[in-house]
Amino acid sequence: MRYMAVVSYDGTNYQGFQSQTNGLGIQEVIEKAFRLMTQTEIKIHSAGRTDKGVHALGQVFHFDSKIDIDCETWVRGVNDRLPLDIRVKKVKPVKPDFHARHSAKSKIYRYVIAKKPSTAFSKNYEVYIKNIDIKKMVDVLPDFIGTHDFLGFCQHVEGKPTIKTIYKAEFKETKKHYIFQFHGNSFLKYMVRSMIGTLIQIGIGKKEPSIIKEILETKDRHLAGKTAEARGLFLVKIYY
Repeated sequence: MRYMAVVSYDGTNYQGFQSQTNGLGIQEVIEKAFRLMTQTEIKIHSAGRTDKGVHALGQVFHFDSKIDIDCETWVRGVNDRLPLDIRVKKVKPVKPDFHARHSAKSKIYRYVIAKKPSTAFSKNYEVYIKNIDIKKMVDVLPDFIGTHDFLGFCQHVEGKPTIKTIYKAEFKETKKHYIFQFHGNSFLKYMVRSMIGTLIQIGIGKKEPSIIKEILETKDRHLAGKTAEARGLFLVKIYY
């Protein structure tokens, strides 16, 4: 039987989602919880890896198991054996050919910038930038929308196509935060953080607003701003 699971996590204490040789990955922790629960080895397959320090509200993975228990028991059983910074939100049966990564149609990522310096309790979930002109950043957001070659906004991985489509690039302001949100068919390594890093450089006057279009046209990674810090980034949702 194949199952799909939705999981949220605070990425602060982990080296990313994927199991690592040089540190603790979230995947490893979840697989250990399944092992403790079922006394069997259950391998999980995620919709994609998130980097060290990146959080998720709705990461997705699939797993196979012959154990016949209901979905609520799966959720309760695995959460009882997980640390509180990793929570399985739901489990549901899916078709045998469902694949968390290959079946995904699109994803939403969110980046959170604080209006005031972070506190001890907010520092892991936002990034504070002083003297930022948020209007300049918002004005160029539409430049990302559409199908482009995002080679200049990523750490290139051999064999991975760099042409991606951004359906929406949105901005929302709350009492405490500036929130940037991107909905795209898929994303490359460091892509959102590189886009935000470049927006931040525009916001603090270090780069001209025209730089977004220039990077998309030239695909020159050196023109992009410094990659924004991981702690402000959230994987919000994956659509199937």
